[in-house]
Amino acid sequence: MKPLDYFYDSPASGEGHFPQKFRICFLALVRLVFTPLFRYKAYGLEVLDALPKGTGFIVVGNHRSYLDPVFVMSVLKPRVIRFLAKEEFTSALPALARIVAWVGAFPVKRNTADMSAIKRAVRMLKRGEPVGIFPEGTRIRSEGQVPVYHEGAALVAQLAKAPVIPVRLWNTERICPPGKRLFRCPKVTLRFGEPLSLDEERFAALPKNERHAAFTQAVMERVYGMEFPPERVD
Repeated sequence: MKPLDYFYDSPASGEGHFPQKFRICFLALVRLVFTPLFRYKAYGLEVLDALPKGTGFIVVGNHRSYLDPVFVMSVLKPRVIRFLAKEEFTSALPALARIVAWVGAFPVKRNTADMSAIKRAVRMLKRGEPVGIFPEGTRIRSEGQVPVYHEGAALVAQLAKAPVIPVRLWNTERICPPGKRLFRCPKVTLRFGEPLSLDEERFAALPKNERHAAFTQAVMERVYGMEFPPERVD
């Protein structure tokens, strides 16, 4: 059995990619189960289609559920997105760590400058692979919870010279609300927004020690500033 680093460091698509049978079966199962349960739909995917072919990009979104990456992976298919997964999530259960690696995710140490994970993300982006990052780090479980935005996405965007695509997810927090034992099946909606770049004049003009924080704040403001798609009303 190949070591986990093989999956973390090999391409997930293109020349020399690692085997995709598990990921393909996993996403097929997700669509089979999630489609009737959550009736999920994505808007704004034309933003991704407008990017030059072979461009690596970073998807940055709000984080309300452990299932958020799964919804994003599913709607981006056939693109293979590589998500950062918190190391505690993968180290606790070796079997889970392997499943996470098979679908293309890789670990990151939270609350530290994990340069190993950052360098991996940069290599992926330079190969043309999309990378998913949740700057909130942990799930936002209530409206009163004050999010703390981590600046890793800004650093990765700078090093890889990659655009950042904001995405907002609605209703995933209702799938397993705090204090409830039973799962619920709300309609889930995703919306992708226009890209942002650290090369934009408003960020490039800032002092270097302020640039990442300002960029992260701008990205998350765009995430939360996106309105619910008018085509779909619950």
